[in-house]
Amino acid sequence: MTWVETIPAFLVAIVLIFGPGLLWGSILGLRRLTLLAVAGPFSVTAMVVAAELGSLAGLPWAWPVLLAVTVLVAAALWLLRRLMWNRLHRQHAAAAAPAGWRTVLITWAVSALPLAAYIFWIVGAPENIAQSHDNIFHLNAIRYIADTSNASSLDLGYLGATDGGVFYPAGWHAVVSLVMITSGVPVPVAINVTNLVVVTGIWSTGCLFLVSRLTGERMMPLLVAAVLSTAYSSFPYLLLEFGVVYPFMLSIAMLPVALGLVVQLLRIGLPATISVEGNLVLLAGLLPGLGLAHPATVMGLLALAAPMVIAAAYGLYRHGDHRDRRSAALGTVAYLVVGGILWALLRPARSASDNWDNLGNVLRSLYEVAVHAPLYRPMAILVTVLTIVGIAVVLNVRKHRWAIGVYLVAAVLFVVGNWKEAPELRWLVAGIWYNDFFRISAMLPVANLLIAALGGVALAGTARSFFRAWLARRDKKQPPWLRPVAAAVLTIAALAVAPLFAAQRSIEEAAFKYRFTDSSFLLTTDELALIKRIPQHVPEDAVIAGNPMTGASLSYSYTDRPTLVPSGEESPTAEGKLIMEHLDELESDPAVCQAVLEEGVQYVLDFGNKSVHPGETSTAPGLQDLTEANGFELVDAEGEAALYRITGCS
Repeated sequence: MTWVETIPAFLVAIVLIFGPGLLWGSILGLRRLTLLAVAGPFSVTAMVVAAELGSLAGLPWAWPVLLAVTVLVAAALWLLRRLMWNRLHRQHAAAAAPAGWRTVLITWAVSALPLAAYIFWIVGAPENIAQSHDNIFHLNAIRYIADTSNASSLDLGYLGATDGGVFYPAGWHAVVSLVMITSGVPVPVAINVTNLVVVTGIWSTGCLFLVSRLTGERMMPLLVAAVLSTAYSSFPYLLLEFGVVYPFMLSIAMLPVALGLVVQLLRIGLPATISVEGNLVLLAGLLPGLGLAHPATVMGLLALAAPMVIAAAYGLYRHGDHRDRRSAALGTVAYLVVGGILWALLRPARSASDNWDNLGNVLRSLYEVAVHAPLYRPMAILVTVLTIVGIAVVLNVRKHRWAIGVYLVAAVLFVVGNWKEAPELRWLVAGIWYNDFFRISAMLPVANLLIAALGGVALAGTARSFFRAWLARRDKKQPPWLRPVAAAVLTIAALAVAPLFAAQRSIEEAAFKYRFTDSSFLLTTDELALIKRIPQHVPEDAVIAGNPMTGASLSYSYTDRPTLVPSGEESPTAEGKLIMEHLDELESDPAVCQAVLEEGVQYVLDFGNKSVHPGETSTAPGLQDLTEANGFELVDAEGEAALYRITGCS
C-alpha cells in the first residue's frame, strides 16, 4: 500500500479526531485557534465516553455509537449555553481579538508540515510497524477491539485470554480501532495514519494555543511556537519508537491544551473572554479523554500546574482583600492536599517498576535537562538558547516567572526518575510513571514550551527593533513586502536549525525501528511473509500457539486467527501456561492434550528464540522440540520461521 492509497483513511481519521470536538466547541462559542486546539481533545473524550457507554449498553463499537454520543452531548452543551451564556463568556476590554484564520492556518502549517515530513520518514511505508515490545500488545489490541466490537478500557487488559476483563486505558486504541473499522485499512496502516493526525493535529494546535495564552495570537509568537513544536527530541519522535507507548503519546499530545486552559482558568496569562466557569467546562470536557488516553498524564498535569496555582494564589494574596487572601490560601492548600493524596494512591504496583531499578544516571540527567538533551541525545542548540533568553526575560520583567517553575517541576521529575541510588524517593516522585524516565522525558518539551517561546519572542522583537532603528537612522521606510519575507526567511532558517543534533538523532533512531529487515527486532521479512500465508492453512476458528516475545503472536493482528497468548511473556491461564511449557510433551502427558483441546489450539508458529529485545533470547520450553515424532506436522516455512499443525492430540 502506498501513502496515496491511505488518503481515504486520513480523511476518516481527521473527521473522527476533530469532528465531534469541532461541533461541541462551536456550540460553546469557541473561535478559530481555541476551537481547533480544543477540538481534538474533545473528540478523544467523545470516543472514550462512547466506547464505555456502548460497551455497557451492548452496542457494537462503530461510528454510529460515536455519532449518538456526539449528538447527545452537543444537545446538552447547547442547553448549558442557553442557561449560562452570560457566565461562559465575559467581556474584557483588554482581551485581544483572536487571530484570523489566515494566521492560524499558516502557523499551524509551519508546525504540521515538518512534523508530517519527519513522521513519513520515520515510518517509511504505511504498513510498517514499530519493531518494539509494547507494539505486540497494541497491534493485537486493535484487532481484538475490531473482533469483539468492544473498546472499553474495562475489558482490554488481557485481550480475551481470560474470561474476566482487566482495566487498561483504551483511549488511543479506541481511536485507532474506529479509524480501522470505518476506513477498512489494515491495523498497521490505521496506527500510522492516526498517529500522524494526532501529532500534526492535536499536538501542533495545542502548542500554538498554549504559547498564545501568554503572548497573544499574533503571527510572530505563533511562528515561534510552531518551530519549537518540531524541535524537541523526546516528543513526539521518542514516543514513536520507545516502548512503543502510543497511548502515552496521545495523552502528551493533549497536554499543552490542558495547560493552556489552566492558564486561562487561573487568569495568569493574557486577559481572555472565556470565564472561570467556561474554562471549567472546557477542562471537564478534556479530562475524560486525557485520563483514558493515559491516567499518568492527568497526574503530570497536576504537577505541572502546581507553579501556576501557587502564582495565582500569590497574586490574589498580594492584590486582593482579606476574603481573597483566605480563598487563595485555602484553595492552594486544598490543591496540594488533594494532589498529594492522588499522587500517593493513583500509581501502579511497586513491582511494575522492577525493570527500571538499575537504570538511570542522576548526574547525567542534570546536564540533560539543562541543555535539552535527554536520554543521551546531543544538545538541542536552538531550544537551549531560547530557554536561556526566556529565563532572563521573565526574571528581568518580573512577569510569568511561574513558567520557569513549570519546567523545573518537569526537570525534577526527570532527574529523580533517574536517581536509582535513592529508590524510595524515586518511587515516591516517579512511581506514577513506573520510574520510567523515558516517559517522563516526554513531558519536558511541554513544560519548556512557554519559557522557550518567550525567549524566542523576545529575540524576534529585539531584532525587529534594531532593524526599525537602522531604517530610522537612514530615513528609510520599511517596504510593505519586507515583513512577511523576513518572517518567512527566519521561519525557514529556524525550522532548518530546530531538529539539528538532538531531534535529528531521535528521528534517525525511530526510522531504524520501523523497517522490516532479515534481522529486525519484532518481525523479520521472513516471519512477516509466513504470517501473511497463514490464512491459506489455518481455519478461522483455530487457535495458534506461539511465543509473543518473538513476534509470533502477531499472527492474530495480521490474519485474525486467534493466538493462545496475545501479549506478555506468559499466559494468564493455567491451561495456557501448561501448553507453553510442555506442548512438545503431548505424546507422553495426557494433561497437555486436554489443555490443547480445551483451548482450541491446533497450530504452532515457531519464530525461534530471538527476543524482541535486542541481544536477548526468549524461550518457551514447550515449543522447542516440534518434531513429527512428538506430534507435529510442518505445514509451511519461510527461512527459519515455521508453521506446524498439532497432530498428536487428534
